[in-house]
Amino acid sequence: MNEKTKSLIRRRMIIALAIVVTVLFTAYIYLANAIKIYELDQQKILIAQEIENEKIRSNQLDEQVKQMGSKNYVENFARKYLGLYYPDETIVIVETQENAAESDGQTVEQ
Repeated sequence: MNEKTKSLIRRRMIIALAIVVTVLFTAYIYLANAIKIYELDQQKILIAQEIENEKIRSNQLDEQVKQMGSKNYVENFARKYLGLYYPDETIVIVETQENAAESDGQTVEQ
């Protein structure tokens, strides 16, 4: 082979190598971006679910705040947590078998 042919072959190999490197680099960038897009989509779905859950929780809290101002809520809270009752009420405590056994220090088997 003469020098001209060798130079032509070398130039073609360099061009082919440059094309292969460019294609591989482009494929790498594309795949890296595709993976990042997938991860961000998954994160977006999770955040949307969290937002929906928090909206539901917010609605429940709003409802609870509305109930807190009602007379029934205040009465039930005072009875349950503070042990308060109206002066004219009669308090009746019903002991079940379990409660009676626990107050005697015994256990009830079922």
